Amino acid sequence: MKRDMWVFLFCLGLVFFCGPFLNIFHNSLTYYLFIIWIVFIGLIFLASTFSDRDEGGS
Repeated sequence: MKRDMWVFLFCLGLVFFCGPFLNIFHNSLTYYLFIIWIVFIGLIFLASTFSDRDEGGS
Protein backbone atom coordinates (compact mmCIF):
# COMPACT_ATOMS: atom_id res chain seq x y z
CA MET A 1 0.00 0.00 0.00
CA LYS A 2 2.76 2.45 0.89
CA ARG A 3 4.70 1.76 -2.26
CA ASP A 4 1.57 2.16 -4.38
CA MET A 5 0.96 5.58 -2.85
CA TRP A 6 4.49 6.76 -3.67
CA VAL A 7 4.28 5.41 -7.21
CA PHE A 8 0.95 7.19 -7.66
CA LEU A 9 2.43 10.49 -6.44
CA PHE A 10 5.39 10.07 -8.78
CA CYS A 11 3.13 9.41 -11.78
CA LEU A 12 0.89 12.33 -10.83
CA GLY A 13 3.96 14.56 -10.74
CA LEU A 14 5.03 13.37 -14.17
CA VAL A 15 1.60 14.15 -15.56
CA PHE A 16 1.31 17.64 -14.06
CA PHE A 17 4.86 18.71 -14.88
CA CYS A 18 4.98 17.38 -18.46
CA GLY A 19 4.74 19.45 -21.60
CA PRO A 20 1.02 19.34 -22.43
CA PHE A 21 -0.07 20.69 -19.04
CA LEU A 22 2.63 23.34 -19.11
CA ASN A 23 1.45 24.39 -22.57
CA ILE A 24 -2.16 24.64 -21.38
CA PHE A 25 -1.17 27.08 -18.64
CA HIS A 26 1.47 29.01 -20.59
CA ASN A 27 -0.18 32.37 -19.83
CA SER A 28 -0.07 31.84 -16.07
CA LEU A 29 2.80 29.36 -15.88
CA THR A 30 4.34 30.89 -12.76
CA TYR A 31 1.12 30.61 -10.77
CA TYR A 32 0.52 27.07 -12.04
CA LEU A 33 4.00 25.91 -11.03
CA PHE A 34 3.80 27.44 -7.55
CA ILE A 35 0.31 26.04 -6.88
CA ILE A 36 1.17 22.55 -8.13
CA TRP A 37 4.44 22.59 -6.17
CA ILE A 38 2.62 23.53 -2.93
CA VAL A 39 -0.01 20.84 -3.58
CA PHE A 40 2.71 18.23 -4.06
CA ILE A 41 4.47 19.27 -0.87
CA GLY A 42 1.16 18.80 0.97
CA LEU A 43 0.51 15.43 -0.66
CA ILE A 44 4.00 14.19 0.18
CA PHE A 45 3.55 15.35 3.77
CA LEU A 46 0.25 13.49 4.03
CA ALA A 47 1.70 10.37 2.41
CA SER A 48 4.66 10.33 4.78
CA THR A 49 2.40 10.91 7.79
CA PHE A 50 0.09 8.06 6.87
CA SER A 51 2.97 5.73 6.04
CA ASP A 52 4.47 6.38 9.50
CA ARG A 53 1.15 5.46 11.10
CA ASP A 54 0.96 2.22 9.15
CA GLU A 55 4.41 1.19 10.37
CA GLY A 56 3.62 2.01 13.98
CA GLY A 57 6.39 4.60 14.14
CA SER A 58 6.52 7.46 16.59
